[in-house]
Amino acid sequence: MTLDLSFLASWPESVQDEAGFKELVSTAYKLWWETWKLDVRFLIGYRTQSGARDFDHLINQLRTSYQHTGVDKQDEQAERWAKAVCGGRVPATSADWMACGIALMKTFNTAIDVLCQTITQNRNNAFRTAWQTKVAVSEEAVVVRVAADLGMRLNDGLRGFHVSQVKRRWAGYKLRKGEVAGDILAAFAEESLISRSGRLPCSYLDVLSALKVLGTPDAVPALRLAHAVAELTRMVGESYMKRLNDVWALLRD
Repeated sequence: MTLDLSFLASWPESVQDEAGFKELVSTAYKLWWETWKLDVRFLIGYRTQSGARDFDHLINQLRTSYQHTGVDKQDEQAERWAKAVCGGRVPATSADWMACGIALMKTFNTAIDVLCQTITQNRNNAFRTAWQTKVAVSEEAVVVRVAADLGMRLNDGLRGFHVSQVKRRWAGYKLRKGEVAGDILAAFAEESLISRSGRLPCSYLDVLSALKVLGTPDAVPALRLAHAVAELTRMVGESYMKRLNDVWALLRD
């Protein structure tokens, strides 16, 4: 396996101003966090301290600052980095922005070099099989299968939500020896799917008060049970509360 370099065809040619630098940041971010996301998350796990992690932190920090509002911490970090590149001043001239672009790409090149070294230093079949498995499994297919097993029908919005949850967890997960990618993804999908319970037929405060667990460590498991009883019985009103109390008492005996 190798890293997909097809994205480089649309790489910005030069950086002359702030807009050009922001475009470079956006392009680098897309390559690192979108095109190579699963590859990077897999390979970076083999190097606890490296230039790859340094770039990972920098590009995420810069992109967050440029693309979002209300991120004072990232804004300060981005400005501090740019000033360091430009000799202590805020970048203003074309030469300043070119220096920022060059500094960013040097950090990126170091990160890519680290990934390439990781690949060349791990040429055994187990490593390559694990890498292939990491990037080849379809999160959406797993979510759809698990939802069917649970008897759930997902519209496009819900399916997209659960797929994004599974992708987020999978991207940062490193398979352990003996683990199967499909099994781990199925577990992630199941956890995401069942955590979205339907509405209770009463106020959650009514449940906590009736079971006498308001403000106690038992409050969360009591609410989980309340959701389960509601989904299984479809009861409402006094009938629901009586059944919930009976089940709670039975489990607490």
